[in-house]
Amino acid sequence: MKSLLMALVTTIMLPGMVVAADTDALIDRSSKAVLLLYSQNAEGGMTMHCTATTFDKSTSSAGYLLVSAAHCLGNDDTTKERAATGKNVPFFVTFDETAQIKKFYPVTVQWVGYQHRGEDFAVLEVHTDETWVTVPLGDEKTLKDGAPIINIASPLGLGKQVFRGSITNLFIDRPIVQGDINWRGAMFLDIPAGGGSSGSALISEKQEAIVGFLVGTVGGDNNVVGIPVSRFKAVNEAVLAGKYKWYVPDDAAVNPDGSQVK
Repeated sequence: MKSLLMALVTTIMLPGMVVAADTDALIDRSSKAVLLLYSQNAEGGMTMHCTATTFDKSTSSAGYLLVSAAHCLGNDDTTKERAATGKNVPFFVTFDETAQIKKFYPVTVQWVGYQHRGEDFAVLEVHTDETWVTVPLGDEKTLKDGAPIINIASPLGLGKQVFRGSITNLFIDRPIVQGDINWRGAMFLDIPAGGGSSGSALISEKQEAIVGFLVGTVGGDNNVVGIPVSRFKAVNEAVLAGKYKWYVPDDAAVNPDGSQVK
């Protein structure tokens, strides 16, 4: 999770508008869509990085798409103005079962956002014949300050935990930009967070859908920052259209303007 301390920046590897009739049921359903993101080292050891949420089925193969934060997979290449590729490290996700032996699913990186543009998102794909729960994408623009949200994450790598809070400010108009942090137009949240919470979904109790993604804090763990889901949708659409020049897979052919050759 990223934390901006005003003078010092530190990074911690951290459908419709329907009122939820049963918050407990929403929490239970959403929790089943949350996985923890791990990487594997050369010796086979596993290191937990962030939280990811399944939001859709894959259209290209049997499996599902998950979203997490870009900084969970690597750093921007500012010289080439390219997002991290996530290609050099084996990544896996797990539902964090309480059993001693957990099941890890290999992850394919679909795309990674350019953090310097405030697009701290990454879409991952898991190939599986299993049936998984998904949480749909919502619309934060229809909410108001104070809207209640649910966040299921694994702060400090201590396992999945359920948090309830609210959106204190839907749109930060301050220029919160430093290094690879760009949080213009982000959301402020009143909800607990810690390293490992990065990339976790902010789920509206009213919409029963994802309205943003937790990416870091400002000045301490109580000032939590989320990037709106509308920005994620815009980047995802640009990637699918081959018009997002800030992410180029290592083996992809590139047009003169930096966009990927279809």
